[in-house]
Amino acid sequence: MNIKKLFAVMSATALAASCFAITASAATKLTDVVYPTEDNAEINDAYYKIGALGFFMNGNWDEWCQSEWAGIADDGTIDMTYEINKVLADKTISGKGSLGMMGIMVCNLPEENYPYEVSVLEATFTKDDGTVIELETAKAVTEATKHPEGNFRIILRPTDDVDEASGEVKVKAAPELAGMDQEGGFNGGTLHIKVDFGKKAADDSSSQTDSSSNTDSSSTTDSSSKTDSSSTASSSSTASTASTTSKAGTSTTSKAATTGGAAGGSTSSAATSDATESSGTGAAAGVALAVGALAASAIVVSKKRR
Repeated sequence: MNIKKLFAVMSATALAASCFAITASAATKLTDVVYPTEDNAEINDAYYKIGALGFFMNGNWDEWCQSEWAGIADDGTIDMTYEINKVLADKTISGKGSLGMMGIMVCNLPEENYPYEVSVLEATFTKDDGTVIELETAKAVTEATKHPEGNFRIILRPTDDVDEASGEVKVKAAPELAGMDQEGGFNGGTLHIKVDFGKKAADDSSSQTDSSSNTDSSSTTDSSSKTDSSSTASSSSTASTASTTSKAGTSTTSKAATTGGAAGGSTSSAATSDATESSGTGAAAGVALAVGALAASAIVVSKKRR
């Protein structure tokens, strides 16, 4: 393949990877905005104001019902359990209950930073007869977006929510709840959802101290190891050379081999160090380095072919 075409293809691949990395990291980590702290009352209060409510509406859509408040924990999780009474599903108490929708609404997330990174650790519905349904639709949620009517909501419905004017599906049905919209299809039970917004990372100063300690220890060990190894190798090589010179004159070859081995060890160690440092700079920086490497390699190849 022509070198210009090869470089163009490789650059396009690297740039595409860069775009993907940027897209994947678009959501905000909650603890970059608010978190538990004794140093800043405003940030601390804003964090602990976050919490959630479970909600339910029956198939007649005639009343909004909600659970008690479930606050956010220090580790960034909100664990919500809502026992939906069968009377809410069927006010006639005749076994004709149905489900309109149910779910969880997370309130008081800082408005200006939507969407947020989130994962759903647990999501189940236990029917009145004890049958447990794994709510895979809820577990698939990875981003907390703001609902048009406010707050972040995970809405679980047995049927699609379709906009009458446009025909657009606003909320897709949860397959695991199929049939619960029918009369007698839902007679109460327990909804349990646990969401995780992530825990605040350790203080930077602590991380740097640990890192410095590890680096110094590693460097000292490696340096000592290399010195001992180099000394041993050099001594061994010299002895071997002295012994062999009188017979075959191979001292030059032996010395070159020893030097090459030592240099190779240093290069490998430096490459490992560079790779470790590079891995901490983030996806975008890695892609930028990759594009630069591609450009450099293309120039070298081009010169060799001339």
